[in-house]
Amino acid sequence: MRVTLDTNVLVSAFISKYGHSANILDIVTTFEEITLVLSEEILDEFEDVMGREEVRERFDYSRTDVKEFTGAIRSIAKIISVKSSFKVVEEDPKDDMVLNTAYDGNAAYIVSGDRHLQNVRKFRRITIVSPRQFMGIITKGFGELIVSREKSHVGFER
Repeated sequence: MRVTLDTNVLVSAFISKYGHSANILDIVTTFEEITLVLSEEILDEFEDVMGREEVRERFDYSRTDVKEFTGAIRSIAKIISVKSSFKVVEEDPKDDMVLNTAYDGNAAYIVSGDRHLQNVRKFRRITIVSPRQFMGIITKGFGELIVSREKSHVGFER
């Protein structure tokens, strides 16, 4: 299964070790059956958001923390070069970057907390779901192998 995570999911996973976004990132790093598909554009947007002074101050982390997290993501993700230029999300054209990444990376799913993307629901062969919905899909697929973060923690530490 190939999955693209929207920038907002990466941000949520970085800021909080708890919640669906962090669980998804942990699961992606654990199961080789799941391939994380990202692009430089998504990683650049993540670094841009996390580099904003007001965000750094609010959540108390350094630029080094962000670089290390991005490096860890890069090491487990399939980074693709975006060639497509679909224009689908009229309300927020920047979201098209996520659709184009998923399409060019042959992802089956986009996981996003963005309502503009979620409203699209399906684009070609790609299903767009919330982090909560994706956790349901993963749990059905991997069943008892999914252990809640309250019981066990794998993946990224900050």
